[in-house]
Amino acid sequence: MKIPSYQSNGVFASARLRGPLQLKQECLYIDDILIIFPEGYAEWDAKNQTLTYKDKKIALGEELDLAGGFGRFERDSQRIKNLSPLCDHTTIWIAG
Repeated sequence: MKIPSYQSNGVFASARLRGPLQLKQECLYIDDILIIFPEGYAEWDAKNQTLTYKDKKIALGEELDLAGGFGRFERDSQRIKNLSPLCDHTTIWIAG
């Protein structure tokens, strides 16, 4: 699975999103909110079903606490890479 990502400019929003890590249709969510990670910060281990983000491992179902902010797909889609067409991008979170 390729993780949806964006090219960071080093400035991140500081709102918080917390909840259990979910995997649906090869996409990662918290409470049905699609997570878009800064490029190079996140890695998925399919064998162990774990996400490594900023050197911390999170298993499916474990709580993930992310800084960032809500995005709008219509506005942000040009900067998102590796987004599977199977991902529900109704609501996205730009992690920081």
